[in-house]
Amino acid sequence: MARGMKLFGGKVTVSAEPFFWLLVGLFGMMLGRGSPRESVMWAAVVGFSVLFHELGHAAVCLAWGKGADIVLHGFGGATRPRDLSRFGTWRTAALDLAGCAAGFGLAALALGLLYAGKGTLSPGARSLAMALVTVNVWFSIFNLLPISPMDGGKLVSGLLSARWGVSGRRVAHGIGLTLGAAACLWFYRGGALWGAFLCGAMAAGEGKALKRSLSMTAADSDETLTGELPRAVELWDKGRHEEAVAVVRALREKAKAGLTYEAATLHLAYFLYLMESFGEAYEMFKAAPEGDMSAPLKRAYADAALRKGDFALALRLGRTNFHDQTGPDTAFAAALAAAGLGDARETATWLKTAVRLGLERNALRAKEFDAVRQTEEFRELVAGLR
Repeated sequence: MARGMKLFGGKVTVSAEPFFWLLVGLFGMMLGRGSPRESVMWAAVVGFSVLFHELGHAAVCLAWGKGADIVLHGFGGATRPRDLSRFGTWRTAALDLAGCAAGFGLAALALGLLYAGKGTLSPGARSLAMALVTVNVWFSIFNLLPISPMDGGKLVSGLLSARWGVSGRRVAHGIGLTLGAAACLWFYRGGALWGAFLCGAMAAGEGKALKRSLSMTAADSDETLTGELPRAVELWDKGRHEEAVAVVRALREKAKAGLTYEAATLHLAYFLYLMESFGEAYEMFKAAPEGDMSAPLKRAYADAALRKGDFALALRLGRTNFHDQTGPDTAFAAALAAAGLGDARETATWLKTAVRLGLERNALRAKEFDAVRQTEEFRELVAGLR
């Protein structure tokens, strides 16, 4: 299947990540039990079944919306409606169930062909039909488990959230965590390590989501408030920076706590940083959870900390930033923080790395390195670069 395939006159697009093909191949080899022919057949059945499942979701998007975009990824796929405004609680529930309904339908069709062609189908056709039944029945049942990101988890979370708001979402995550952990143990005891790993990963995700939901407040379910953040971003993109800052400041005051408050704090910190209000940006970054920061936000936070003289924090963030985006700039930023702490050895190590990655050597003349310039480590670094 070509990447970016367009279906139904362009109303549905389908793309696949490389990891999807890798896992489809691995599943094929496991189910094919060493037979090249069987492995290819099972891989084709798994890949087609996942696509058919996602097309079930897309059919609902076509019926009630403007189309959908399908992305096949490592553990299945995701179908994103192009117009979410048309999907209320019950239409969203139908959307969640449509993929499994399509899978069961495909399994029923294959089973019907088996019975209709009994005695006339070739061994290869029978094997193909049985594979379609097996994969689609089990894949659909597995997808109905009330564990995110399975369709069953989305369904339960959506219905409970619609009925009880934040409390309902917490209950949904609690159910997902419990069932995910139980399924992980069940698969492990049965020797199905792949299933145990997958359920364990989902249980861990539910645990993280549950912890996050405990920080939610009523403000996080207020669409009027949560809609302010996209409006602020739109204002910023249009160059109306002062207005954008005013919107997120007001949003923080209204939300007072919760995830919306934290998101507004991060946006405010980044806006202030870009406006070169480094002192206030530093304070806003400190008030936000680091775990919610993207790589660009962490780099901005590190730079703000460096400018405020918080060199220990800047160096800690600098190490993470270099891991996330290896390059001369992130290595140089870590070197500046190490120099601020007077750590000549680490300064020299980071500078060597930065130069190796393409940093201009005249950057070593920066006045920030004066505190370590006369040390043996720094002199050896300069001598080694000549």
